[in-house]
Amino acid sequence: MPPAHAQIAPSLNASGATGLSVTPTAQLLPWGSASLGYDNEVVGGPITNRYGTSGHNLVAGFGLLPNLEISGRIASSNFNTNCYTANCGIRDLSFNFKAGAQIDRDGRWKIAAGGTDVGGETGNFRSLYGVLTYTPVDPLDLTVGYARRGTARNVSTPLDGPFASAAYRPLPWLQTHIEYVDSQAWAGARVYAPSEWLPAGWSAHVGANVRLRGDERTARSWLSVGLNVPLYKVPDSRPAAVSTITTTTTTATVFPSSSTPPAPPAERKAFSQDGLRVSDVPLQPDLSPPNVSPRPPASALLSVAPTASEETRAMVAANAAAASAPPPPAPVTDEQLVALGEALRAKGFEDIRVGRAPDGAVAVRVNNASYNVNTADGLGVALGVIARNLAAQRAGYRLVLMQRQLDIVGVTGQADCLAQWIALGPARCTAGQLYTPGTTAINALLADASWVVDGRSPSWATPRIILQPVLRSAVASEYGVFDHSLALRAMLQQPLWSGAWAEVAGNTPIHDSDDYKQGQVFGNSRFVNQTDRYMVHQMFRLPVERLFGKDNAETAALWGANALTGHVAAGRIDANYRGTYGEVRWEPGEGRHRLHAEAGRFERIQFYDANLPIHSRTALASYRYAYTPTRTYAEVTAGQFLYNDRGVRFGIKQWFDDVAITLYVRRTKFEWAAASRTSAGIELSIPLTPRKDMSPTYPVQVTGNPRWSYGIETVIREGSNVLSTNQGVGANVSMLDRTFNFDRAGLNYFEDNMPRIRSAARY
Repeated sequence: MPPAHAQIAPSLNASGATGLSVTPTAQLLPWGSASLGYDNEVVGGPITNRYGTSGHNLVAGFGLLPNLEISGRIASSNFNTNCYTANCGIRDLSFNFKAGAQIDRDGRWKIAAGGTDVGGETGNFRSLYGVLTYTPVDPLDLTVGYARRGTARNVSTPLDGPFASAAYRPLPWLQTHIEYVDSQAWAGARVYAPSEWLPAGWSAHVGANVRLRGDERTARSWLSVGLNVPLYKVPDSRPAAVSTITTTTTTATVFPSSSTPPAPPAERKAFSQDGLRVSDVPLQPDLSPPNVSPRPPASALLSVAPTASEETRAMVAANAAAASAPPPPAPVTDEQLVALGEALRAKGFEDIRVGRAPDGAVAVRVNNASYNVNTADGLGVALGVIARNLAAQRAGYRLVLMQRQLDIVGVTGQADCLAQWIALGPARCTAGQLYTPGTTAINALLADASWVVDGRSPSWATPRIILQPVLRSAVASEYGVFDHSLALRAMLQQPLWSGAWAEVAGNTPIHDSDDYKQGQVFGNSRFVNQTDRYMVHQMFRLPVERLFGKDNAETAALWGANALTGHVAAGRIDANYRGTYGEVRWEPGEGRHRLHAEAGRFERIQFYDANLPIHSRTALASYRYAYTPTRTYAEVTAGQFLYNDRGVRFGIKQWFDDVAITLYVRRTKFEWAAASRTSAGIELSIPLTPRKDMSPTYPVQVTGNPRWSYGIETVIREGSNVLSTNQGVGANVSMLDRTFNFDRAGLNYFEDNMPRIRSAARY
């Protein structure tokens, strides 16, 4: 559609589906986007004696997959009234979904099916529907569909039976519409903010809605507002700038070669504003291989007699070729290796080792403590430093990047080719090959290296302080729409020896809502000023490849024997428990599969909740499958959780760059309980720290939380929707997935993020 008339983005309506005032359309939220909406009426809610339909209608949704959107809805007559002591009208939390697709090549026909108020107890807004949208001309959408209202006693949604709508966009910033369902009709308009007022990809609107016909389940008129935010640019396809080769022993990503000459320096594109900021120390003016001017061929200076023999002619030609060959680059000196180590230190790396491999390549091993949001950034920055410092020597290089002294990823290649790839795109030669523990023994890449720089900027010399907000909440309960306790959590970590660190953490309360204050209904769950964590951790790689013998290294790599890691910890884990904990993680191959097991023995140390067991014996096993084309993870976990309830949890996690959305269903049972309880929830995970944290070159490093999460869940398949916070709880001690780039450290992930690595290399 021409952009002058195309709707900026489908928006959520009051029912929690993309559509108009009341009815859905077959359009979906764009994949990788979030949408927020607010109406100053409880649209389609039950009519209450005190409030009628007035109140607040809040919706939030995501384009979770290319053909699926999900959303949550809070409908409440008021925010704070206690429903047990006063007439609070309606207060309802519900889940909605819609799946659809276009059915023609031009995208004028779309079809979808979905449901509102799925699960839950009351079912006030429950309805299932199918819908078809046709766009005969660019500014006009015509929609027809059929809905079936739920059978719950309190159901009041008007979405029942045949429905139809028409939306018309006479101007780029204006949409008008009319709709009909269940003998009721509405009209409305939405005014969109100019795109130049908002960040790229965002859209915002205000709307006015009028009831033309029908009963009082909707007000005569009401207002709405909406906001759409892209979480990131989703991949259209596999990056074209990556090729994969496979051998019998290992799989490695090759930074591509190209027979096409690179663009001249004047045509190089500027660094993306969406990436890391441009370095104060720019790349070299020209990162293409050094232009060596050959001497004139000897044949131009010598005259060979026509009667010369073939032997003489061959000797002259050989001498001419030797004379025209460019001189070999000067070898990399120790001073240059020291300078390389200092450049890596300036970029925030630690435990720096720089030297020479037996084959003459420059060997580099660094620990990443600054690029905590995504290891791909750290890898790119390290490659950029190598390119700047070694391109002129056309030196080979071998890089191993660590996290908490565990090998995460390795790269080998030629520095001049790497510089071409960073600056110009596809190089004329191979810039590098990627290796991960699941495909090869990374430590073998630097075997027998002779180190010139050894242990520069040691990690044990820099304590870390991690600051983050922590939040406990009760959403849309009978006590209020959003009761909460908010605190600032500070954690001090002191690295010790390789793979080991000690930590202490505590909370400082910031704000409690009325129901979280001392003596109130949620008062026992509020944050208090307390230091509640003292722990010592040790990480290590389990050398199971030794079981295969020295002569079977290829077989060991094929089975991912180098990808088995462990972690043990001891101490006080939270306000309630102390004890010991252990976990193992195995990610063989290219990263599609990951197995994880954990166990802990904890004892309760103080009274907090009489329902918490005195002895906690947790034991869990999980399996994760990663589907790379859409960056979707499916994970199942089973066993005994922290509070000794046993059961299973299944989750789908969708990654949008560094934002993750997880949908999960969990069913567990306490030994003393009569029956199992099933819960479903959604969790949003975002980084609350810059892509590059403070460098650990200062006396102390202060960072945020690279993976902050907030979730909402509800009990399903029960007659009463009671609050439950002690089922399916983990020990919050696991560190292996976090260390391995939050479970994004497989070869597939790094090759899928090659554009990001190249972007970071320009920093």
